[in-house]
Amino acid sequence: MPDFKDILDIHPNPCVIHINFVPKYANNAFAKFSGMACAEDVLSLPSIRVLFEEEHWPEAQRRYNHAIETGIPTPPEVINHMDLKGNPMIAEITDKVIDWYGEKAMCTFVSVVTDQIRRERTLRDMANRDDLTNLYNRRYLLDLFSERHAAQQRRQYLAMADIDHFKRINDTFGHPVGDLVLRRFAQEIEDFTAPDEYAFRLGGEEFALLIWADNHTEATTRLERLRVAVQDCEVRVSHPNSQPLSIGCTISIGATVLEATEDFLTASLRADEALYIAKKTGRNRVINYDASSEDKPDVG
Repeated sequence: MPDFKDILDIHPNPCVIHINFVPKYANNAFAKFSGMACAEDVLSLPSIRVLFEEEHWPEAQRRYNHAIETGIPTPPEVINHMDLKGNPMIAEITDKVIDWYGEKAMCTFVSVVTDQIRRERTLRDMANRDDLTNLYNRRYLLDLFSERHAAQQRRQYLAMADIDHFKRINDTFGHPVGDLVLRRFAQEIEDFTAPDEYAFRLGGEEFALLIWADNHTEATTRLERLRVAVQDCEVRVSHPNSQPLSIGCTISIGATVLEATEDFLTASLRADEALYIAKKTGRNRVINYDASSEDKPDVG
């Protein structure tokens, strides 16, 4: 038996030694990590592949082959893991080639980093959220633009939305009531977005959306549904000296289709122009800027 087995047996971190994923040694911590009773149960497996999600198998094989051929330790990798009892966790995998009775074998150490990763994700998500509405903020919108990729069939649209005459609400009822209106509107646009779409608060009464549509007409139709939903909703506010207040609002929306590689500034200028037209021509309407159309709305 190679040196240090006694140390590995009592080590709190899961450890397994395998040759092309056939287990040769495992400590009890690895058995527990895998949802098994003891290390002997691990050694009875024909392959430790069954302990990891199938989507990780090709990359695991590539890492194994590269390490065996070069002798270079693989860099740590963070993966999603679910043990045999169905308990999900996040693990960091570190591999090193060792000599196992004259054969090259892989020694894999596992660190369970679920709490650490979740804390980091929570902090990162908090940094990307607006405090008042919990929608994404401008910073995250800019980050998404830097990561955009072209879609082959569906097209992505940037929409700028602005609550009409919002200053009147603040001036008439006070900022706490205005905050309630903002939160109610934020809920409307968050409910409007699909799972792969995003809603943002840019500041004040200004909001933005990134949505998908097959064409110009579909995008306009969807945004019209949002406009009508906001027009039909009311915010009810208790008042100590009178009947409860019922406050409604409308929105103006300017939208534009996004080209595959354009930056936020270029796209937002078109969406802002469309929003300006919506405001100037009566508010409570949707203007979808169609760059390919010769019949563009008149700004003058």
